[in-house]
Amino acid sequence: MDSFRDVHVWLLILIVGSASALHYDCLPSKVLEGKETPSCLLDGVTLPTAEHLQNVTFSSNHAAVTMEHGLIPHFTAELARKLPKVEDLTLVGMGVKKLLIWRSLKHLSAYNNSIETLEFDDGLSGKLGSEYELTSLVLNGGLLKTVPPLGSRFNRLKLLSLDNNLLEQVKLDDFVGLTHLQSLSLASNRLIQVELGASPEHAGFALLKLMHLSLAGNQLLTLNMTGWELGSLASLDLSDNNLYLLAGGLDSLGALKELRYARNDWNCEWLSKVQLHLTSEAISVVDREPEGRCAESSMKELQGICCYEHAELDYSTDVFGTRWEQLAGLQRQYELLQYTHDLQTVKESEAIVDEDRMFRNRLDRTNQAQDGLEQSLKRLQSNVADEVERMERLSLGITRSMAELRRSLNDLYQLSIQPEPSLDAIRQQTAVGSVERMETQIDKLRRGIREYAGSTEMRENQLRRLSERLAEVNGMIMQFELENQLSQQHVADLEATVKMAYDLIDRNPSKPLGSRVAV
Repeated sequence: MDSFRDVHVWLLILIVGSASALHYDCLPSKVLEGKETPSCLLDGVTLPTAEHLQNVTFSSNHAAVTMEHGLIPHFTAELARKLPKVEDLTLVGMGVKKLLIWRSLKHLSAYNNSIETLEFDDGLSGKLGSEYELTSLVLNGGLLKTVPPLGSRFNRLKLLSLDNNLLEQVKLDDFVGLTHLQSLSLASNRLIQVELGASPEHAGFALLKLMHLSLAGNQLLTLNMTGWELGSLASLDLSDNNLYLLAGGLDSLGALKELRYARNDWNCEWLSKVQLHLTSEAISVVDREPEGRCAESSMKELQGICCYEHAELDYSTDVFGTRWEQLAGLQRQYELLQYTHDLQTVKESEAIVDEDRMFRNRLDRTNQAQDGLEQSLKRLQSNVADEVERMERLSLGITRSMAELRRSLNDLYQLSIQPEPSLDAIRQQTAVGSVERMETQIDKLRRGIREYAGSTEMRENQLRRLSERLAEVNGMIMQFELENQLSQQHVADLEATVKMAYDLIDRNPSKPLGSRVAV
């Protein structure tokens, strides 16, 4: 008991202790013989934290490395840089959750880990812009719930295996970019549906170099093979599912040589026609039913394969037998998925409606502000017109005063050059009166000129301020018009999104299973 406790204490110290001196060597007893480049086995590599990843070192210069029975939750780019020559990497029971694939890797195998996501490198190999060299990828015994987004970056990949994961639905167009793929295995998952693509517009699925396809050990009820273009497919494994027919048949698989399809729930009428086709095309059936399965499940046996008679032939026979509980579970799972989908759709629709209402309120406030600015502009334009008219009247009055003053000066001048009157008293009185009138007219003229100059300067200042305000208002109106156009465009986009959301809500999400098509 004490020795067991000491072992645990030692392991705890090893894991949480200082990560400053971590170093791992290859185990020489595990070096494979008969290869030009021997394989290096690194046993018990434990790197639970970023500090451990930063400080670890390896003595391996091998191109092939196998890591077993350790712990690396996140296989990062920093760790990959410390294995610069590795082209063939195998990870067995390492607890990996996130796994990096870098460009220089040619073979990557990961068994019995906890892989949930993949990460992809854009330049770790030092060859920016170079293609990925990966030719085989095995991710068996992980926690993948969806097919990794491999896309077209792995156009050299020939083997892909995702066995023993948590896949429930697969869209075949996820693999279309793998143009050189020769073997694809999705065995021992939880597949209940295999479809062509994300939307019904996908017309087909073509992998012209694919030679082996395995969907064994899943929960498929039916499989629609219509549109499959697999001109090189030689081996197909559909064993150990719940299949009762294949929609579309096997006619399109012209190169098929080997078929595994035991341990299913085939329809006898469909199965008999398929077996005739297999015989005529010399397609070999590799697997057989377990001994006694047909009798135990009240099924008929045709050439070693169990099947159910059509329900119309015998109403006393329970076609599904012990599968009712499984069908009920699938029905409950479907209802739960449907409820979750409806709930999420309602939430998204409400969010879209709220956002649409918010933008419409902003648009209304913008329109109101624009209307207020337009009214202010009209008032300013009216005030400017009134001031211009007033200035014109003032200028006309000053012009008339100047004309009258000129006439008065002319009259005085004429009086000054006329001959003197004969009587000195009359002359003096006339001269005094003329001088007084001239002085009065001159003072009046000076006051008028000063008033005109002051009024003119004040009106010019006011007109300048009005012009500046008018330019500012015009700029604001142009800005509001631009915002109004942007708001209207956004509202149009929101209306299209809302219409799409309502179409999705109104759409009947249930679809019947594939129709029964004879081969």
